[in-house]
Amino acid sequence: MPRRTIARSTISFGLVSIPVEIFPATASKSIHFNLLHAKDNSRIQEKVFCIAEDKQVDRSELVHGLQIRKGKYVSFTDEELKKLETGVGQDIEIIQFIPISEVDPVYFVNSYWLGCGPGSAKAYHLLNAAMTNTERAALAKFVMRGKEHLALLRTYGEILMLHTMYYADEIRSSDEIEHGGKNSVGVSELKLAERLINDLSKDEFEPRAFHDEYREKVLKIAEQKAAGQEVTLAAGPKRAKVIDLVSALKRSLQSNTKGRSERRS
Repeated sequence: MPRRTIARSTISFGLVSIPVEIFPATASKSIHFNLLHAKDNSRIQEKVFCIAEDKQVDRSELVHGLQIRKGKYVSFTDEELKKLETGVGQDIEIIQFIPISEVDPVYFVNSYWLGCGPGSAKAYHLLNAAMTNTERAALAKFVMRGKEHLALLRTYGEILMLHTMYYADEIRSSDEIEHGGKNSVGVSELKLAERLINDLSKDEFEPRAFHDEYREKVLKIAEQKAAGQEVTLAAGPKRAKVIDLVSALKRSLQSNTKGRSERRS
């Protein structure tokens, strides 16, 4: 089945315009539970209730509200919100080109594939080649689903990829996060930690080697429950308290060495 585009836009920089189609690059497969009535396993229904009038209201009576201070709201109609979007750039407007290594992953929100739009193949591949040769990514701004986004545009092989980003004021400060201060690290401790890192190191990231074990367990148990089978779940192992760091590192190295030996045999 062909992928469905979620939006169409135009990459613009200088006098160059490149029509593109936007596709989601990821699809979460996380488990989502519904709330049920324990007595009969039936779905529950959430109703819209007006606190001031102490009664249920119809969704057609709802408007968007923004809290400007505690207990004080101003409302916006759909028409007002649409007009606010008008005039804000709908294009993916490139602001500047930067090395991608300059952007910390903490800024990334969602990822999208950009497909070339009608008649844009040459310009699309030209931008891709130029960004690849200069080893640069592009910072851009665009509007999607009623929100202005900061974004990073980069190459992914022969495809262009777009990552929406958090703005700087959306990243929480780490100043008050406890990090242990300037504790001195012993040479032997550091050597053991480095050995453990080297033992667990790989030269390449292999994403297909990882899968959601929790999801698989839940789905397996769900099938057993649906078939009327009795289900017994074992308690998880208790984590040992770390008392001696050096001993813990040595045990980790021994465990890792043993695991490798068992995999070879």
